[in-house]
Amino acid sequence: MWDHKTFSTDDFPAIITMTQEQYGPENDISNQDFLQHQYFENPAGDALIDLAVDAENGALAGQYVVWPMRFWTFGEPKSCAHSLNTLTGKAYRGQGIFTGLANLTYQRETELGHAFCYGTPNPNSYPGFIKKLSFKELGNIPLMLRPLKPSHMVREFLHSGALAVLAKPADPFFRVRGDQKHDVTVLPVTKEHLELVDRFWDAVRGKYPVMNIRDGAFVRFRYLDMPRRTYFPYLMLENGEPVCFAVGRIMEVAGMQCAMLADFLFADGHADAAEQLLRKLLRDMQQQGASLAGCLMFGHTQESAVLKKLGFFRCPKRLEPQPFPLILRLFDPSLEDKGVYDVKNWFFTMGDYDVI
Repeated sequence: MWDHKTFSTDDFPAIITMTQEQYGPENDISNQDFLQHQYFENPAGDALIDLAVDAENGALAGQYVVWPMRFWTFGEPKSCAHSLNTLTGKAYRGQGIFTGLANLTYQRETELGHAFCYGTPNPNSYPGFIKKLSFKELGNIPLMLRPLKPSHMVREFLHSGALAVLAKPADPFFRVRGDQKHDVTVLPVTKEHLELVDRFWDAVRGKYPVMNIRDGAFVRFRYLDMPRRTYFPYLMLENGEPVCFAVGRIMEVAGMQCAMLADFLFADGHADAAEQLLRKLLRDMQQQGASLAGCLMFGHTQESAVLKKLGFFRCPKRLEPQPFPLILRLFDPSLEDKGVYDVKNWFFTMGDYDVI
């Protein structure tokens, strides 16, 4: 049996221990500095954390966590949350901890005025969200891929130097090319440029009916100050105005060095500038050893069209590391009539949840 307990700072060591038992000590979400930032430095507010404890000895048995977010939703800002880092101790599974804690958290969200809770669950937790927690799936987010260095991909994935030599003649066909126009400027984003990020957000706000608020406060929290992760955020300025934003991160996936696009968004009418910025970012990561580029992007977006123009293609489902469903539990029923369940109203990338 288990009892409910709302998180206090005294519980933090036990959370770290339980997470390390599940994922090992090297995982980001097993690291105290990472979780401290993720849970308590968020400009949208502190994480809501509900805990299950053993009724007999008080040991931590499980946790349910949502990460507050701010979305621009049908013309106005809305508070919401992303479900993440759900965990039940191995000795306590099958006791209803996941659903019990989740429903307690959703009650708190309702009291706080959250419009909805969304998630991107793995295959193990997906059935629980859909069948037991009243979430609806909006659709699977396509994984877009582009080879950068086929010979390196072969060496890293197949561990074959001989096959890598055979693949080397294909490398020039995947080299990222492109000259920069004289009236555009590529600017690496630092803390000194957050005012420009705010101006960019003002330019793109409402491009899609439902989108995460990508202002300077969010970019600083998500990409500049995040412990244990190195991101490469860029703005493209055209005639001095920010018109495109892109973020890259090099990480290992299936043994390959991958250039993952955590974010990519541009203002209406600036697809050419966006293409130039993406070429710059991909070239930089290619030169740093990335052999494959990847991005999650819905096919109805203008950004997806630019990705395809640059050689990205949808990963075949049988080769996906896992499906990427976007699911939603609604607390504000007025949003249903406005079309919140229609995935074509959404803009969503890797940076809108905390995996990359």
